[in-house]
Amino acid sequence: MNYNIKREWPLLIILVIPFIVGAILYPHLPEQIPIHWNVHGEVDGYGSKLIGTFGLPLLNAGMYVLFIVLPKIDPRRDNYMKFNNAYIAIRYTFHLFFVLLFALTISASFGYQVQIGKWITIAAAVMFIIFGFNMRNVRHNYFVGFKYPWTLASEEVWIKTHKLGSYLMVAGGLAALLGAIFTDGYVMFIILMAGILIPTIVTAVYSYIIYRNIM
Repeated sequence: MNYNIKREWPLLIILVIPFIVGAILYPHLPEQIPIHWNVHGEVDGYGSKLIGTFGLPLLNAGMYVLFIVLPKIDPRRDNYMKFNNAYIAIRYTFHLFFVLLFALTISASFGYQVQIGKWITIAAAVMFIIFGFNMRNVRHNYFVGFKYPWTLASEEVWIKTHKLGSYLMVAGGLAALLGAIFTDGYVMFIILMAGILIPTIVTAVYSYIIYRNIM
């Protein structure tokens, strides 16, 4: 996959906006910025103004570079063109998630009463759903998808596992989304974790069983 600035400029704008907003608002922000919340949405960790303002945008930019580099160093780099649209969707979703985290952090820094736990859970659930929709199209590679020993060892196992995993991730994301809408606190957190862990565990076991059956 060759780097194409015409294709990348919308993502670059998404990455740059938080830096611009952070620079404009920086003089008006408090010296301590909330950077962590507990399951009840209460702040339980603070960071310096510099880290709190630019930490997430820098991390987002770092992940952008990683997303660009991975296809170039993957031994199965040619397969990325086979799921290019899915890879782009995953990248956009991931970067927009971090922009939302930045917006929530800045809002909380100015004292706005933001239901941060619900917003993060909703955003994570939507991200999981989008990842799930695209996971069935992800082809054999070493960095994106369900990378178990058995999926990496067999393309047939990879395809079958990702087809199942796609459905499970969408279901898990929908469950987490409903949990965020109708519950809060520990219950919401447990539903979110279940929506993430169950697809991971089930696909791992499934890939092992399929691998044993075909070998």
